[in-house]
Amino acid sequence: MVTTCPCGSSEWDDAAVSGLRRCRGCGLLAPVNPPYSRDLTAWYETEYWKQNYEEQTGTERDNVYAHALAWLGRLLPRRGTVLDVGCGGGRFLSLCQARGWKAMGVEPSLDAAVHARRRGLDVYSQTWPVPSIANESVEAVTFINVLDHLPDPFEALREAARVLKPDGLLYIRVPNAPLHARLKRLLVPLGMEQVAVLHLYGFGRRTFSLLLPRFGFAPLAVRTSPPARGYAYKQDSALRAWGYRALKLADRWWYWTSRVSGLDRLGWGPSLEVLARKTSVAAGAHS
Repeated sequence: MVTTCPCGSSEWDDAAVSGLRRCRGCGLLAPVNPPYSRDLTAWYETEYWKQNYEEQTGTERDNVYAHALAWLGRLLPRRGTVLDVGCGGGRFLSLCQARGWKAMGVEPSLDAAVHARRRGLDVYSQTWPVPSIANESVEAVTFINVLDHLPDPFEALREAARVLKPDGLLYIRVPNAPLHARLKRLLVPLGMEQVAVLHLYGFGRRTFSLLLPRFGFAPLAVRTSPPARGYAYKQDSALRAWGYRALKLADRWWYWTSRVSGLDRLGWGPSLEVLARKTSVAAGAHS
């Protein structure tokens, strides 16, 4: 169990969500009793790909991937290497290559890594970090719907700083944990609490703003992320499927409205995206 949050606070509150507690300093949601990391890793190595094959290989998130890549391209007009942590079957990496980037991925599932390699992609079949990746060797590191699943997301950020070149970019996409925690409580009486998305850790806008500088990154933006275009996950009941579709429509409407009005920069939507630049402080962040 994490006793002192990376933000420096050691004061925690009950998060009112089973199994999680909230840091008073930055709002991080952390597990009260983290699963044994070896068991968690084994599940992602074997079961995750089997259960989410369609989501990993389909086109439902292509709009999210294209959006992230366009954002990186605006700040890195000279194409370099994108390292995608938790790359799955390599859908995002394929888009990177098509846009002129050199693409490299890390994926714990052997089956997913094999699938990606068959598409001609350079993928390490192991958990992150990968010590053999040289210091300051890539232009961008991405964690797309991955960081909140990791048993140690903070070590993951240190390693991202290690492999990034000076002024390299970090892109993160995660569920907006404060919103999903509230949503989960509201949906419990309806039996639809699983529609809310909370994984091992939970991050919010304030959390990223306070934590990233401690790992050698200057946040450039923390804002509402566009929702995936399709319905990536199957629901196990008609009621949950209906609830998911309704929330999806609300998500799309909210994102469009917030982008037009500029409210997306407040990070109130169901998903957050973060863009940060490695700073000189990062040289000591992983020492």
